[in-house]
Formats: sequence, C-alpha cells, structure tokens
Amino acid sequence: MIIQFIFSILSVIGFTIIFNVRGKIAFWSAIGGGIGWVIYLFTKEIGFSLGVSFFLAGAWITFVSQLIAIYFKTPVTSALIPTLTPLVPGGGAYYTMFYLLNEKYDLALQKGTETIVVCGAIILGFLTVSEIFRLYLLRKKRIERIKKQ
Repeated sequence: MIIQFIFSILSVIGFTIIFNVRGKIAFWSAIGGGIGWVIYLFTKEIGFSLGVSFFLAGAWITFVSQLIAIYFKTPVTSALIPTLTPLVPGGGAYYTMFYLLNEKYDLALQKGTETIVVCGAIILGFLTVSEIFRLYLLRKKRIERIKKQ
C-alpha cells in the first residue's frame, strides 16, 4: 500500500507539471491524490464494493481540491484535475476495447460495466462534495450580508 501511495503521488506530480500547476498547490494536490488512492485501497480491502470505494475516494479528492482552491484562492479545477488522476479508470477502458477487438464480448461487457460504475461513482462523489461546498459558501455569504445590514 505504501508503494502504491508513493506512485500515486508521483502520478499527480506528473500531471501537475503537464497542467502547469506549481508550488504548494502541486504539493497538496499530490498528497491529496495519494491519500485518495489509499482510501480506495483501504475501503476495497475491508469489503466495500467497487462503487462505494471509488465514491469515497472521489469525495475525498474533491474535498481536498475544494480546500486547496479556497486556501490558495485558485480555481478548483487547477487542483482537482491533477488530484483525480490516480482514480481515472484508464485500465478498465483499455481492457474493454482490448476484449472487444479480440471478440471476447462477455469480458468486454463485464469490464465496460465495471468502468462505467467506477466513473459514475467518482462523479457522484465529486457532485456530492461540490454541492455541499456550494451550499456552505452560499450560506456563509448570506450570513455575512445579514451582519452588514
């Protein structure tokens, strides 16, 4: 698990370089992405389903990215996109196409379904945490506006 944590951090650092994200934002994005991957591994190991594991990891990554964006006053996408890279189901998409091209349709259907579940779970985690942050910030602005009156 430690080796996978280290390599997930390195993959995030690689994508921060590609997306020109530097400094502390890149550092905290890498740590957040590594922890997100460990959350996936840990929840999968203790018996959670694939979808729930990716949902929790996606929620964590979105939470960390929102905090980074607020603290460093930067758009959330500058932290979210690199931080999300360890969870992207590229292998699932690859094997789906591989099985399709080799006419193993049952395996392609299985792997394709698994990939769609993973993508959906990550998106649900993203949407849930993003909406919570949005509602929190709206409430905070409303309270500040009331105090000014």
